Amino acid sequence: MQNIESRIQDLKEAAEKLSIKIEVANLNDQEFAIQSGYCKLNGEDLIILDKNLPDEEHLLVILNTLKKFNLDNIYVADWIREKIDTDKTAGAQS
Repeated sequence: MQNIESRIQDLKEAAEKLSIKIEVANLNDQEFAIQSGYCKLNGEDLIILDKNLPDEEHLLVILNTLKKFNLDNIYVADWIREKIDTDKTAGAQS
């Protein structure tokens, strides 16, 4: 079982291949409420991660974003593909 840091690294590498930028920021001191997640900014795909959240949250945010993209033509770590496939199957049954 990989540790959480190496899993996050795998996810970041997959995001990079899809030209998705990842920014970690302190979202507590913003003028308006922002939460971690995916957005498009000036035509660029961007994932914003709240640096105050635990690594597990970062992992989920990136993983949930990657599910929205076609990963067929890029290399992603096996565990990522398995997780996405498992989630898709679970979603289809409910």
